Amino acid sequence: MSFEALFSSPTIIFWKVIFPPLFYGFHGWLATKMAVAALFRPYNPHYFLFTKIQIPLTPGIFPKRKTKLAQAVASTITETLLTAEDITHQAELLVTEENIYLAVNLFIESILREFRDIDKIHRLASDIADLSPAILEHIVNSLLSELENNESKKIGNILDKVFDEVILPARISYEQASNIAGRIMEELVTPQKVRMTLLGLLTPHNINSLEESIQTHASTAYKILARIIGVKRICYELKTFLETEPASAQELISDIIRRFAIKDQISVQIANFDLRSLPLQNIANLKSSFVTLTESFLVGHKQDILLAVSRIESEARQTVQEAIIHFNPATIPLTWIARAKKDFSGFAYAYLKREIGELISKALPKLGMYSLISNKIDLFSAPQLESLVQRICKNELWLLEILGGIIGLILGFFQIIVNAYIP
Repeated sequence: MSFEALFSSPTIIFWKVIFPPLFYGFHGWLATKMAVAALFRPYNPHYFLFTKIQIPLTPGIFPKRKTKLAQAVASTITETLLTAEDITHQAELLVTEENIYLAVNLFIESILREFRDIDKIHRLASDIADLSPAILEHIVNSLLSELENNESKKIGNILDKVFDEVILPARISYEQASNIAGRIMEELVTPQKVRMTLLGLLTPHNINSLEESIQTHASTAYKILARIIGVKRICYELKTFLETEPASAQELISDIIRRFAIKDQISVQIANFDLRSLPLQNIANLKSSFVTLTESFLVGHKQDILLAVSRIESEARQTVQEAIIHFNPATIPLTWIARAKKDFSGFAYAYLKREIGELISKALPKLGMYSLISNKIDLFSAPQLESLVQRICKNELWLLEILGGIIGLILGFFQIIVNAYIP
């Protein structure tokens, strides 16, 4: 059939020229639209009438493969789009001194605002007070355990600072020295204890040693005087007096102590004593002994200390609660707050810059991103899944339907050519 014959009549023109492109174009558009719809619909399985045989392609492809789709999407996101390296890199970009300072500033300002709310501050005080005994016990136990196992020098460093900042510069007032001297006199320098001490010293060996020392070290005049007086004889007579007349001896010692103002002399010596006047080596040895003895005491009495800490539960709770309730942010100097913000942000920045990679590597497995994404998508209903895909690929799906119509239209024109050359 020639082109002249093809266009010889209006009816032939319609059926041979106009109808095929229209029909094929509509067919291509409809077929593509049905294929797109088959991705999502029907939402539920359907069965042949009066049977339990499931009709093919029901439900739609996406609803039927929803679980595998969820797993594939989760796997793609966690293994390709959102890897640990990518998250770490983005986190490192965010961890800057400026960002950390902004976060710390907002955090501290938020806390200070909360302290101005009376109801909230009372609730906060109650909550923290309830936790304070357990926190205190945990801190003390942790410090003592580390000290016991030589795992930390925290307590040693604290004791060093206590010695340098508190004990070394400490000075005792005369009133305090007088009280200490009084206790010494009551416990150590009583007439009876002095008498017993003298009796312990006046042994024959010590008396002979005293006489030999005088003869060895004293000058000639004092040697002669010692022989005239008879130091050895006097010592024996004093010993006899202390043994045979204890009451008189103790009265004599008491009178000597009073007349010589021994208590005042001890008070003056205590009040004038300054550790900083000692040689540097002696101070270093004293500090080392102080730290060692204190650490040994803490380790040796660990259980007693923990028991004591557990017994002050109510006192700790009450102290913490009162401290928080009576805390007034307005009394804090602004310079101190600014310095605290700067110091805390500097510490946080240095820590995060150093540990951000390890923190994220430990946190990601616990977050369970794969399971989270997979379960989230799997929980979508079929209409939600269709709406999600349509929202993302609306233009592409519409263009796909148009492309199907265009292909059908081209096939229609091809059919015209076929009809023209093939009878």
